[in-house]
Amino acid sequence: MSTLPRRSDRTVTPKEALDSLARAEVGFLALANDNEPYAVPLHFVVQGNTLYFHCAKAGRKLDMISRNPRCCVAVSFLDGIKEGEAACDYGTYYRSALATGVARVVDDTGEKIAALNALTEKHATQEFVPAGALDAAKVVVVAIDIVELTGKARRR
Repeated sequence: MSTLPRRSDRTVTPKEALDSLARAEVGFLALANDNEPYAVPLHFVVQGNTLYFHCAKAGRKLDMISRNPRCCVAVSFLDGIKEGEAACDYGTYYRSALATGVARVVDDTGEKIAALNALTEKHATQEFVPAGALDAAKVVVVAIDIVELTGKARRR
């Protein structure tokens, strides 16, 4: 069995995949425990080789991460439609990235504050008051340390 991607002509560099991941507004976090898959959309920010998101102090994501911290986040962009005369001539122009890693709950207050401020800065449309220790205490911040990053693109 070949280890080459089926469409190696569409494989992107790790830098391009990281760029797509960092630019995405929404990603889909995929988790699994035993025979139970779970995927959920979320807002996140990438800092170096780590992806951060915040969530409530209890819930399904945290329960699943505590049982199996291995996870992935997928993002995609629709860059246009390739038209044709017949149905099978149609296609899409796209970019996508898949980050596989290990999730951990961030305990360090400084790291939590930095992640919350980076997340706000990514999505804010106006100036904001930076998060502090009291804000960080209200939420859980999860870090996903990226182990593997892949991506594909079909360009015009």
